[in-house]
Amino acid sequence: MLRVTYLSRESDSLTSSALVDLLEHCKHNNPTLGITGMLIYANGTFLQTLEGEVNTVETLLAKIEIDRRHRDFQVIKREATRERLYENWSMGFERLTESTLQDEPALAAFQLQDFNPEYLSAHPTVVENLLQRHRSSHWDPLIREIDARDQFIAELRRALANARQRNEQALLLIESVIEASEGGKLTDIHLQLCRRLVETLRKR
Repeated sequence: MLRVTYLSRESDSLTSSALVDLLEHCKHNNPTLGITGMLIYANGTFLQTLEGEVNTVETLLAKIEIDRRHRDFQVIKREATRERLYENWSMGFERLTESTLQDEPALAAFQLQDFNPEYLSAHPTVVENLLQRHRSSHWDPLIREIDARDQFIAELRRALANARQRNEQALLLIESVIEASEGGKLTDIHLQLCRRLVETLRKR
């Protein structure tokens, strides 16, 4: 398998609706392709990791590179792998904020304004710290060594990660509906997305 991390910058400011569309597209197509990964967004900057079979990842990257929604595409890490670090996410998503950074000791010196391609490409440790917060519960060698009684911690981490994902997506969808309503462009698609989110939350 192959894992690739890249940076890019949005071509035009993306609305919440546009971000919802992007994530829905990923979540619809990635499971069929066997792609998992994580997307972090802030300041008009995308930091994304994709993992899957080599040919599939390479083909998807080629399409992403020419996507007109972003520019200044650059791969900052490419590695062969035997296991997935983001197996829980067909495409996980985080819109980075100052408050989320305050909760991460490893990112104490990192400022939200530094989330841009220039800074991130020059600071691989920061990129690693940003991404590792979303990895599946067994990414850390220390977690591999804990005994059965400590597995409860891993379950709590997974539950917390899932809750954060649902909150991110719900907030994004609400903003999208507000934008569409204010512009008089509320459609059945928005209602379908709302119904799908409600069904998802009810199953939890």
